[in-house]
Formats: sequence, C-alpha cells, structure tokens
Amino acid sequence: MKDYLRRHIWILSELYQNPKGLTYKEFAEEWERTTLNSQQTSLPKRTFQDCLRAIEDTFGIEISSNARNGYRYQIVNRDWLAKDTVKDWLLSAFAVNGLLQDSRGLRERVMYEDIPSGNQWLLSILNAMKGNHVVRVEYQDYYDDEPREVLLEPYCVRVFRQRWYVIGIMENEPEGEEPSELTNQGQIRRYALDRIQHLVATEETFKMPRQFSVESYFADAYGIIVEPEEYNVERIRLKVSDVNHRRKYLRSLPLHHSQREVERHSDYSVFEVRVAPTYDFVQQILAMGGEVEVLSPDYVRAEIKRRIKEMAALY
Repeated sequence: MKDYLRRHIWILSELYQNPKGLTYKEFAEEWERTTLNSQQTSLPKRTFQDCLRAIEDTFGIEISSNARNGYRYQIVNRDWLAKDTVKDWLLSAFAVNGLLQDSRGLRERVMYEDIPSGNQWLLSILNAMKGNHVVRVEYQDYYDDEPREVLLEPYCVRVFRQRWYVIGIMENEPEGEEPSELTNQGQIRRYALDRIQHLVATEETFKMPRQFSVESYFADAYGIIVEPEEYNVERIRLKVSDVNHRRKYLRSLPLHHSQREVERHSDYSVFEVRVAPTYDFVQQILAMGGEVEVLSPDYVRAEIKRRIKEMAALY
C-alpha cells in the first residue's frame, strides 16, 4: 500500500512540475532512480496508466498523450485548474510533498507556516460537509466562562491567519446572544476550530441552499469577519509610501481581490479596496504602520487615528 501511494504522489508531482510533459519511458526511468521507490520496483505501463486514471478521478484533472506532443503525458487543463484555487493548492501541495519525500536533504531546508491547533476537527467537519450532516459542537469562545453546545449546518471551512474556521447555519441560538447575520433558515456563524472542545456529526441532514456561494459570501470581507448588519462595504482609499518598498509588496500581494492602484507618484501610490472595515481589516492597516495612511472614508480614518492614540498612550 505504501508503494502504491508513493507512486501516485510521485507521478502527480512529476506531472505538476513538468508542464510540457514526460513520456512513459521517462517516467519509468525516473521512477527507478527516485529515492521514493525504496523497494526498487519497476513501473509497468499498465500500472502507470491505472495510476493516471486514479489521479484524474481524484483531482478532476485531464491527462493527455498523443502523437502531436510526442506522446508526452501532461496535464492539459492547467488554465482551468488555475481558476480553481482549492484544486490548484492541493496539486501544488502534493507536488511539493513528493519533491520533499524524494530529497531527504531538502526536507531539512523547507519550513511551513504552522497552524497550531484545531486540525483534529477538520477531517470530521469535511466528512460531515460531504454528506450535509448537522454537527453537534461543544464550543468555548474566549468570551465565555463555560463551553456551550451548538448545532451547526457546516457550509464551508476557511483558514485565516493560522486558524481554521467553520462557517454555517446555527440551528440553536444561544440564550441572550444577538445573531450575527439573519437568513431565512437561521443565523450564519463562524467558529474557530481551535476553540472547539468536542464535535460529532449527527444523523440529521440539511440541504445546502443553491444561492449560497463561499466566494460571494466573503467577496466584500477582508478576512474571516462578515457582519453586514454592523459594517457597510466601503471604497477605502489608502496612501501607500515607497518606504521599505511597501507599495511594491502590495502590488505583488494585494490586500484584497478588489484592490486597484488608482494613482502613482514618485514616492507613493494611492490604492483603493472595496471591503467592510471590520476589526481584522483595521488590524492589518495598523500592522503596516506609517507606510500606509487611510485617506477615506473619514470615519475609517478616525477609527485608525483612535487606535493609534490608544497604542501611543501605552508607551
């Protein structure tokens, strides 16, 4: 079984790393040389083709080989995959994993960003999502003295700032708590997995609403906070200096998908983002210090100023 899995991971890694493709002969020769092939097995063509079919079915990718490309096996729907960020991330992760497994020395030189807790619940939630099962969660937020029980219809999961969150419809509203967002079915809530103390999938199922889209739900959010009853979506203008090349950093890694550079000067640029100025957005602006200035709206600028005064009073 280990050899079977190694073959799949290795073949997927080779396909991902070689956009122009490899012939079966090249695959077979490389398999004999790779350290992943610890048992020194061969790669029969039938086995190779079985692996390709399994990879296509698992990842929804299309692998082709014909006379026009010299019978080189390659992923032919790469452009489509680039639009599917989850599949592209998974493929990239498997490719990197295969490369690291193939080079023990390289493993010592690659460091991942750690997600310290909550991972133990992720698979349980994903399995519940697969069958649209309601989950029973024992949850203790930082503001709670005691854990509370929640029945949740898990719609989606998201990682943000080294924490996994599950987002969905809460079936039982805790006593004395105001809903974060009303829908026809209940309240959409977010729960950090690292604050879950116990979770179990129930036999009860729910129906995913056709109109719900993860991308649309977070479209106007900077991060994980979506609270339309509290925050309006604003067009926020940011003056970004060239100190420490900050504007170059923002060009290469935008704050938000809506970001546009609307003015460019010798020593600064003005960027616009269309987001709700939530707590996590304000924290990000503060984290960039004096290199970024909020120009408008006025109330967002005033909030940043208030936070800076509070910080300055500590020193």
